[in-house]
Amino acid sequence: MPSPHTPSVTSIELSTERLRILPYTPEMAPDFWQLLDQNRERLLPDFPDRTTAVVTVQDALNRIRVFISQHRAGDLYSFGIWRKETGDYIGDITLRRLARGKPFSEVGYYLGAEAEGHGYVTEALKAMVRYAFQVLRMESVNLRCAETNEKSKRVAERSGFSLVKTYTPTQQETDENPARPIHVYRIKNNDPTIHLL
Repeated sequence: MPSPHTPSVTSIELSTERLRILPYTPEMAPDFWQLLDQNRERLLPDFPDRTTAVVTVQDALNRIRVFISQHRAGDLYSFGIWRKETGDYIGDITLRRLARGKPFSEVGYYLGAEAEGHGYVTEALKAMVRYAFQVLRMESVNLRCAETNEKSKRVAERSGFSLVKTYTPTQQETDENPARPIHVYRIKNNDPTIHLL
């Protein structure tokens, strides 16, 4: 896969030792779609909106255009995760404001199956938290994951987040989609662990 070009929506690039974390541009639509298509079944429980909305490359392009608009409005910051060594697209990390104009946000992420288990999410998450606090001036960042998602729980803890509550969504429970308890983690911009990011 070719490396992405410098984003036209903004000059932002979050760079880590192994990753380039870039705002989406229309040219990224095929890679964005392909990763979702190849991982659709495993991502569906945690990302139902995205997996059901992006079925074709055209859907991916439409979604990226929405991302660009949301980024400009300051409501949602969606980034693709690219491996520096190979130039391939391996996942997504998104920061959204919990309320318009307020300095409180929530982060979400996913990787393709082949990229899991290498510490990429932790690396990307730390970069996104630095961006949230240093550039966007957020006061806190939340992270939600299923109580049974041991990988995400470890990522949150390794990245300095603290568990603040557990709740069970009030959505309609079905045999195919049972309600699962959700952990909510939080990191604040004045937490002592911030210097470790």
